[in-house]
Amino acid sequence: MEIPAIYIDHIEDYRLCDIISGELDSHKANAISNSPWFSNNDVSASFVLAYSGDYIFLKYYVTEGNTQALHNRFNEPVYNDSCVELFIAFDNDEKYYNLEFNCTGNSLAQYGSGKDDRTFIPAALLKQIKHQTTVSNKDTAISWTLTLCIPKAVFCFHKGLNLAKANAKINVYKCGDGLPQPHYLCWNNIESAEPNFHLSDFFKEVSFGKSQLISVQIYHGRKQ
Repeated sequence: MEIPAIYIDHIEDYRLCDIISGELDSHKANAISNSPWFSNNDVSASFVLAYSGDYIFLKYYVTEGNTQALHNRFNEPVYNDSCVELFIAFDNDEKYYNLEFNCTGNSLAQYGSGKDDRTFIPAALLKQIKHQTTVSNKDTAISWTLTLCIPKAVFCFHKGLNLAKANAKINVYKCGDGLPQPHYLCWNNIESAEPNFHLSDFFKEVSFGKSQLISVQIYHGRKQ
């Protein structure tokens, strides 16, 4: 998969997520539809991924029967809430980042070589992640979106990271370990007897493309 580039100019920080969210809506979403352990037909999820020189942009689209967001401090176990996740390894590194977010945008992030060999990303860096959530009720289901603007500074074990020249392997997930009906969905399928997202053999190669998805400029507080 090629991750498209977004070229942005003159966007105030407080408006970035709002503008990026709207632009990503025009791009085709990728289904997070593999359910390798047990299925929950009440849950559907998809995502759009893009980047700029300084950010990775990610938007999730989720519909589920139960939504929960109990954790509101950085690096708490948000995987027990209504949770979406991005796991990413750069340039053949055997270690990878796991970035996990509940539906309100609170985050847990780590780096390491396996499920038990993890180092937390400092909260001071997680505070730099900009996010926007929308929620709507549809009959018996709840639909929500989460837009994330993740600065490359969060990938603190890769100093001088140049996304335009990087290669990566990723997997993308939707889970809810602590919900009334736990579920585990993944973008690229995983073969394992038990739920385990920390299996980097099942990450999929992606590239940061040169093609332009959108170009956004802001002048005098208005989109041009």
